[in-house]
Amino acid sequence: MQKQFYVYFLCFMLLLQACERREVFEYEYEKNPQYSRGYAEFWGSQYAHYGFDNHVLSLRAFTDSLTLTKDGYLTGFGQYLVLNDIFVSSSDTIFPAGIYEIADTVDVFKIAPGELYEDEGVKYDVGAYIYYVEKNESFSIRKFIVAGTMEVSFTDSISRFDCNFILDDKSELKGRFETNELIIYDYSVVPKPDKQKVKLNQTNPFVVKQFVNKQYYKRKSKYTSQ
Repeated sequence: MQKQFYVYFLCFMLLLQACERREVFEYEYEKNPQYSRGYAEFWGSQYAHYGFDNHVLSLRAFTDSLTLTKDGYLTGFGQYLVLNDIFVSSSDTIFPAGIYEIADTVDVFKIAPGELYEDEGVKYDVGAYIYYVEKNESFSIRKFIVAGTMEVSFTDSISRFDCNFILDDKSELKGRFETNELIIYDYSVVPKPDKQKVKLNQTNPFVVKQFVNKQYYKRKSKYTSQ
């Protein structure tokens, strides 16, 4: 009987030690990436018809093998950084050097925070966000950027964007994008196409679809009421 008790006690202690050594698994996303490719878009005074004359830019940046096809599909693996509604003064057509803050306002040197926007039952990602497209697709995820800053600087022919963001799960995202040939598409001089947004769907959450930018109306009601 005493021997049986000793065996049970030994098994219990081994099980207890195993539980103490067991750590909760937490997937680690790259927190300080080097963005290797990217481009910007200039939208002019996109909200002028609502009384906001500041110009609007957006920025897209990719890491690793991740690219966006002409059909709007994200292929490869890595991070896709999207910064919509970056506000500069009405005299600027490119990013002036300085520190840009994530803030829910149309003031100069501000970037709209990310959020999920619903229109007629369809949900869209708007503002600032990051897509992690992982080799293990169960860990691929979109996270909204809700706070932080981005510093823009120029050295000789180099354009540099240094990110220091806070995501909606309270994690940090830093990262840097450098280029000696920043591509800027000018949509201010032609009829504005529907802005590209990433539309959430069940079968493929990383398919970029076109839709009418109803964010205009959202911002109208939000800011003109103040």
